[in-house]
Amino acid sequence: MKKIFIVALIFICTICAGCFQAKFDLIITGDGAVTRNWKILGTAPFSRQIEAWKAENEKLFPNLTVKPVAEGDMLGYEFAVNYPDLETFAKSPSKIYSAHAGKNKGISRHKSWFFDEYAFDFYFESPPANLPPEAEFITQAAFNNVVYDMAIQFPNPVESHNADTVESDGKFLKWNLAPVLIHGGERHMNARFKIWHKDKIALTAAIEILFLATAIFFFIKARAEESESISKDLRFKRNVFAGLFIALAIIAAYQSLAPVNFTDADIISLAI
Repeated sequence: MKKIFIVALIFICTICAGCFQAKFDLIITGDGAVTRNWKILGTAPFSRQIEAWKAENEKLFPNLTVKPVAEGDMLGYEFAVNYPDLETFAKSPSKIYSAHAGKNKGISRHKSWFFDEYAFDFYFESPPANLPPEAEFITQAAFNNVVYDMAIQFPNPVESHNADTVESDGKFLKWNLAPVLIHGGERHMNARFKIWHKDKIALTAAIEILFLATAIFFFIKARAEESESISKDLRFKRNVFAGLFIALAIIAAYQSLAPVNFTDADIISLAI
């Protein structure tokens, strides 16, 4: 027990001796493309670890963009990777964004005509420090020098989430992971949102307008027709197109408003 305490104390003292920042950001566009950014900065005590992370990232991501950055006495790197869609991103390696067996599901997708709804279930875990109460002041001091967070920028307001910070009317979420890093434990980062299919929405609206215009056309023709037999046929056609207009409107409303229930079959994330 004493040995564990000493190791944990050394770890936290190292953090207190310098400053460390790690920020993980996702930017999701309206068509589902993803830009993944992360920045790691630290003072001298962290330089060797930061260089090791840089080398590991360069092996994992062949198309990685790396940019050296400096903020005050902290040095580090900004990393960026672009993905054409969420499906490609979901299958990329990541300890935070991937699925972990028995712990989280990563990214799930439910496809429908008007939109694809996504459920993010990300996961971060850090070993507990197991410090006695008398060392709590050291832990608290470490918080002043550590930034460790994850943020996501969405194209539309999210349906639900458990973020610590919400901005831009629900389009920007941020989770503070520093307490988990320092104290140990685990944290789930959850969010649900939709990517709307604007082309299919426009097509459905055009068909609805066509049905309505045709129903109105036959309605006017039926009223102007003097022959009862022809008028009856025109009224029948009017009713058919009016019925199609109403049926499609009901289907569209159901598709748009019905709640989505995700299953394991919807999971698209890489499992690690």
